[in-house]
Amino acid sequence: MTLPTIDGSLLPLLLRTIRDPESAKSFSKAQWSLLVREARSRNVLGRVLLEIAEKVAPEYWPLRVRQIFQGEANLASHRRLSLKWEVEGLVSLLSQIKVAPVFLKGAAYAIQDFPFAAYRNFGDIDLMIPRERLADAERILTAGGWLPTNTNPYDQYYYRTWMHELPPLKHMHRGTILDLHHAILPLTARYSPSPSRLFDKAHEIKQVPGARVLAPVDMFLHAATHLFCEGEKENSLRNLCDVHDLFCGLRSDAKYSDEALAQRATELDLIPVLALASRYLHRVLQTPGAASLYALLHENSMSAQLRISFQDWIFDTAFKGRSGGGESGGLAAWVRYMRGHYLRMPIGLLMRHLSRKAWREVMHEKTH
Repeated sequence: MTLPTIDGSLLPLLLRTIRDPESAKSFSKAQWSLLVREARSRNVLGRVLLEIAEKVAPEYWPLRVRQIFQGEANLASHRRLSLKWEVEGLVSLLSQIKVAPVFLKGAAYAIQDFPFAAYRNFGDIDLMIPRERLADAERILTAGGWLPTNTNPYDQYYYRTWMHELPPLKHMHRGTILDLHHAILPLTARYSPSPSRLFDKAHEIKQVPGARVLAPVDMFLHAATHLFCEGEKENSLRNLCDVHDLFCGLRSDAKYSDEALAQRATELDLIPVLALASRYLHRVLQTPGAASLYALLHENSMSAQLRISFQDWIFDTAFKGRSGGGESGGLAAWVRYMRGHYLRMPIGLLMRHLSRKAWREVMHEKTH
């Protein structure tokens, strides 16, 4: 089976550069300016410049781009220090109730010093603990200055009854946002990865004693799940780059095999997610090994449920973005958003929830 990629001539400069960082060697000043604008708008500026630096020495870049790269490095260093300090504080706080948190997504990448995360921007800290310890964790976190950002009774009920996380918490002094998870997908979601299976393979890291992260395979699957099940309207390309980098890390292990990855995805009820990840890693970024993984899933009919042409329409537009930079909008973005909600809860519950949200927005507009 031949899995096609998107023709490079149809891609924005940013994606062509991610595919081939060495191509920057021949960029004009106008192309450099466009690349910086596109990369900044998609939250991958530092990452892209770092990849170019590995192929084209910065002394050959325009002066302004070198200054931007240095600014990104300074900002990234500050973010990493701040994050490590917050993580150490959370570990210490939760250790008082004998809870060892599992850090997720950007926080997990950064505290493990993954090279690809050196320049990654993140808006909050995500961590996961067993559901039965949520009440204890809330009490100790509140005592430590982490307060709810949303006190609306319906939202509190919605999160606590159906979701995989509590409403976000915000530190009263520092303004840091914390998302407290007990699973990686809502309780009502169409896929149901077992939190206990994830906790069983989570492990402590040497960089921050007491902090735990998911196993490498599970970290990759969670990144793919977040990308293809959440329906977010922002950071599609950044999140696909995360999935790419995590997949490349998996494949660098001599013990890696497509079969083992597929087996773990089966155990976690995430085969459709893995099929989507492998398809778009190859289709958009030409990630080595992604096509063979997709072929394995296809040959075993694991991805037969995918409506390929429909998926390509909604995801191609997300990853390519708008001309000149920014996330794509329009009908495809709205369909991705609705698809994310559809995957999160049954249709009846979804309609009640969206109707409730729409009514609240109408009433809010009338009172302002």
